[in-house]
This record gives sequence, C-alpha cells and structure tokens, in this order.
Amino acid sequence: MSASVAHRVSLSKRLLLAVCLAVAASIVLVPSAGAGNFDEEKMGCTGENPATCPTGTVGQPYSLTIYLMPPDGGRGEDFGCATFDHNGTFPPGLSISDEGYITGTPTQEGNYDFYLEVEYNKNPGCQKVASDDRFIIPINPGTPPLPKLTIGPETTPSGTVGTAYSLAMTANLPDAKTWSIVSGALPPGLSIDASTGVISGTPAASGSFFFTAQAVINAQQTDTKTLGIHVRDRLAISRPEAFDADATAQTEVGLTFSQTLAATGGFAPYTWTQTGTLPPGMTFDAATATLAGKPRRAGLFRFSVAVADAEGRTSTYAAAIDIAPRLAITTRRLPSGRMGVVYQEGLRSVGGVGLVSWRITRGPVPRGLIFEPTTGTLFGMPRRVGRWVIRVEGTDALGVKVARNVLVTLKRVNNRAPLARKR
Repeated sequence: MSASVAHRVSLSKRLLLAVCLAVAASIVLVPSAGAGNFDEEKMGCTGENPATCPTGTVGQPYSLTIYLMPPDGGRGEDFGCATFDHNGTFPPGLSISDEGYITGTPTQEGNYDFYLEVEYNKNPGCQKVASDDRFIIPINPGTPPLPKLTIGPETTPSGTVGTAYSLAMTANLPDAKTWSIVSGALPPGLSIDASTGVISGTPAASGSFFFTAQAVINAQQTDTKTLGIHVRDRLAISRPEAFDADATAQTEVGLTFSQTLAATGGFAPYTWTQTGTLPPGMTFDAATATLAGKPRRAGLFRFSVAVADAEGRTSTYAAAIDIAPRLAITTRRLPSGRMGVVYQEGLRSVGGVGLVSWRITRGPVPRGLIFEPTTGTLFGMPRRVGRWVIRVEGTDALGVKVARNVLVTLKRVNNRAPLARKR
C-alpha cells in the first residue's frame, strides 16, 4: 500500500471514531419505570396487579404503611431515598406522606383503583430506578354521623326567694337524655331532674348563681350549656312612717300631709299605681310614690298602692287615712266658783288627733288655783273673788296648736258682796 493510501485510511478511521464519540455523548439514559418494588404482603394487601388493600370506611380514620422490596429488616432497601405519589383514582380524604404513609379519613365510598409510584430521589446519590404498582382500596359507606345535640335555653327567668321556680331545659333531639349539673351551682333550694331536665324548687337565698348543665344521649352525644339564675328578694312595700300597724294614718283637715312609700326586694326600676279613694285635697304622685296634700274633709278614706318591678313582680299595700276635724277649743268660760269652796273645772276641745296638752300663754290663774297642763284642768281653793281672763293654748298629738281666751269667775259664798273685777 502506498503511503498516500495509508494516510487516507487512517484519516477515515479517525473521523469515524469522532462521530461515534459525538453520538455517544448526545445519548441521555432515561430510567424506565419497573414494577415490583412494593411489598404488598407486608402492606397487608392481597393479590398483585392490582393488589387489594384493607378496606376503609367513610368518616373513620384510615392508615396504610408502605413497604418496599427487597426487604432489609425495615421498610425496604433504599427506603431512605424514596418519595411517593399516586396516579389514578385515589380515595378522597386520603393522602400520601413522604414518610410512606397513606392516611386520612375517607369521605366517599367506592373501590379506588390507582398506581402507587415510588421515585428514589430524596437524597443525592440515590440512583435506583423508579417503579409503580397497581392497588385497590375499597371504601365502605360506613355509619352516617350522629346528629349534633344542642341544648338550651339561651336565657333564664329570674326567681324570687320563697316562691316556686321552674325552668325546663331544652334540646333539639327528642331522644331520652340524662341531665346533670357538671360545674357551678344551682340556687339553694333548686335541683335538676336527671330524666326531664327540669330545674325546679323554691329558692331559699337571693343572689346570682351560675352553673353548667349537661345532657347525654346513649353515652354518645353530649352538649353543655352555661347559664345563670338571678334570685331576688320578695318585692314588698315598706310600712310608711305615718301609718300604724293597722296601715292607718291620722291627720287633720287643713293640715299638710306628705308620705313617700318605698319598695324593697325585686328588681328596680319600680312602677307605682294607686287605687281607691283618697281624701279630697290629696293626690298620689306615681313618679315618686308620694301621697301628699291638705285634706279638706274629715272621714276615713281607704285606698291601695301597688308596685311592680322590672321583672313582673307585684306587691300591694292596702291602707287608710283617718281625717280628723281640725282641733278647736270649745270652752269660752269656765263654770263660776266660790271663794273658799273647792274648785275643779276643765277645758274642752273638739277635733284633732290624740290627747291634747294645754298651757296658759297669758294671764295668771286666780289665787289659790292650779292649772294642770296634761288635762287642762283648773283646780284648788279660790282665795279671792273676781273675774279673770286667761289665754289658753291646746296642742294635739300631731302638733296642731289652737289658742283662745277663757273667762274664769269666782264669787263669794253668800254672794252679797259685789265681785271684784280683775284687771
């Protein structure tokens, strides 16, 4: 072979080698997905392609642990490199974690047929070829969830000390229930019926009492409700100062009278009303619960005052006003006396209230006589004849005062000598 021919052959070989190397450099190896890397038996699934896994139930938690082949005493060789996914119809409500667990709560029944996929790309240096297997997870419809129990009421009526009370707990479900108080306390005197949920009794103390009631159905459905019951003292009208134990007040014609009534217990604000007949000249102010005025006519007048609180309680006070005529002194002159003869005569009055106390405001009494202020009596042994004009004042139990001049005449025993006039 000539030198030129040999040179051409060598060049052709070199060119062919270069082309081959270039083609080889352009080729990228793609790992093909193979089957068989899942250990269906350890996963609790039966059969193969597809493998049927344990059945789940709608509404109940589900869990399936993934194992890989070949086994290594753990969860499979190269498990630390694996990441997981699925393709196909996967049960709604379930998901796959990177740690190789299928978990969740199924939300829909059916037979779910899907491919479970594994890739070995979690860490650098993981070179194993990806694979997949076909699985079926059956999901049963399961038992429908129980309806939610909700108890009430939202509000409670207030109670009154010494008055029967009843509150019926309510529920949206008619099933038989067991009722109880699980925290707090009912007002003293009240209790809850375990079968009916009725809170009843007679409150024994006032105050605000908070508690939590519970209802349970077949140990499966339960609900609680926190409530409060306010217990008030009895609503009552305090006896007004001017009225006695028989609920009667006394006053006089023309005398200013004013009395304000007061309520205790219940729950303010209060509303006042008056019925019956008031004395002419007197009125009742419902805004202030005040009875006031100047009566113009004597007599016994009966009436009632009622009070209602903001929660509907009521109380009534039945009373009377006894109007006496105005106090007046009726004595103008005392009967004549005689010197040296025991003398005892008293002043007279009409109207007024209670006993009248007396005093002399002007002029001395005749010599030998004494004036008794408690009874208005002039008594003693006159030692001088004459005519005396004294001014007397009477005061009744209400403090009403009246005054009048009264003539006192004293004579001699034989009545022969003229009387000396007292100046």
